[in-house]
Amino acid sequence: MGAVSKYVIALTAVLTLAAATTANAQPRRGPVVVVPRGGIVQPFFYDPFWGPWPSYGYGYPYVVRPQTEIRTHVTPKDADVYVDGYYAGRAADFDGVFKKLHVVPGGHAITLYMPGFRTTTQEVYVRPDSTFKMDVTMAPLANGEASAPVPVPARRSRRG
Repeated sequence: MGAVSKYVIALTAVLTLAAATTANAQPRRGPVVVVPRGGIVQPFFYDPFWGPWPSYGYGYPYVVRPQTEIRTHVTPKDADVYVDGYYAGRAADFDGVFKKLHVVPGGHAITLYMPGFRTTTQEVYVRPDSTFKMDVTMAPLANGEASAPVPVPARRSRRG
């Protein structure tokens, strides 16, 4: 031990003995000596991986699928949106930062329909991990003109 640590230990012992006092909690039983006690406090170390169990991974396969989205800027906002003939919602539902139409990567037919306006269909190809933005203004119908019918979903064969 170094000279400084010897002095620190000696000073601690002297201060501990000097701090010992007498107290009379109950005068009939005699004096009570109170001695302060100290100990070495080690900093608490938290190890999140410590435990009686072994480490293990996921119990099921973890699959990451590409996120592809279509964002619509359509006028009027109440137009119906159909993806490959299936109703997806209103155009206003997919117009915004956090409001997007999630689709499978690849080619899709996006149809916008609203009574009183020309039905608009766009063939789009959406790349994996990207967002396709549609900016469409639907034209109103002239007097006596009829809009195209709502698209019908293509029937898929069950033969894989």
